[in-house]
Amino acid sequence: MRVALLMLVMPCCCAMPSFAGEVASLGNVVRGLKASALDATALRQLGGTSGFKEYPENPVLKPGLPGSWDAGALGSMTILKVDNLYHLYYEAWGVRGDSAADYNTLQTGHAVSLDGIHWSKDPANPVLPKGGPSDWDRDGTWDPFVIYEGGLFKLWYGGGMDAHCDWGYAQSADGRTFIKKGQISHLGNVEDDHVVHDPVSHRYHMYHWDRRQEPKGLFRATGLDEKSFDFAGATPITIAGESPGMYKFSHVVVERGVWYMFYGDFLRPHCPISTVRLATSTDGVQWTSVNKHLMAGHDGELLRAGEGVYLLYYGPQGHFDARNCDVRVAVYAGKLEGLIEERKKGISPITGLENKKKP
Repeated sequence: MRVALLMLVMPCCCAMPSFAGEVASLGNVVRGLKASALDATALRQLGGTSGFKEYPENPVLKPGLPGSWDAGALGSMTILKVDNLYHLYYEAWGVRGDSAADYNTLQTGHAVSLDGIHWSKDPANPVLPKGGPSDWDRDGTWDPFVIYEGGLFKLWYGGGMDAHCDWGYAQSADGRTFIKKGQISHLGNVEDDHVVHDPVSHRYHMYHWDRRQEPKGLFRATGLDEKSFDFAGATPITIAGESPGMYKFSHVVVERGVWYMFYGDFLRPHCPISTVRLATSTDGVQWTSVNKHLMAGHDGELLRAGEGVYLLYYGPQGHFDARNCDVRVAVYAGKLEGLIEERKKGISPITGLENKKKP
């Protein structure tokens, strides 16, 4: 939603509240999903073969009932699959009207699924609540991004408001009980984080948006570990082939040595005509737009559900930071390179040169 020194942050090691009865009840939630869960064949059949096909029964996750912690709207989400269980982390408003104070109701929730389509919210929500009166993230927690490695759910998130918006880090062994490790930036006015752990360099790269640099607010900061990002040396990200404007909501994956970034055009208020787009890169810094019409919507997040099956989660057009925003999904059955429009014209997505078949 919403860093400029190389920082080593002392962890605060604040554990989130945990209630044994609620934690134990997740097993009941998962068992309740079994009846509706799709198998791999049925999931593939939902997909388009030339691009993403919108799931006909969208949305897959809605705001909560009136008075609940997530009643106002849902926002940025992150999805991963650990063993046979899908996890979705999302920001949510308790209240979403026309007041700036509504942002103070933002907290982070968790939902689970057996197929990536049918979801149930975690009864322990919010799993990353906003901090107490003296904490840096007392004004809300938002923009969660999670990866799973080394037996840990590693969560980067935003906290605070406006000039006090910054990044924090938390960890969990079970994906529900998170220990906050402290604030890892002191920039203010940041939003939209996404982290890649590069398997080649073994470094962490955080893609994020810096509102102070708009319209060219997309940057990548690099760190040797989860908390020590060099925000002062952050690299501005360019996307060749795009017209002047703001482009954010970056979600980056690396597959077969090619970097893919799912992103979107950004227009205030509420992204009325935004589309989820695709760019490719050889280094994660210099990008080329290769598809500007993947899906009508904003904040696209990709998940590889199986061999040749991808799920794209997104918010509907006109609902960015808006009342009643929900989470939707589209399915694609194919290879990521098949989403590149230029490939259909016989042009390499990396070099831009014509691919000629050998005689």
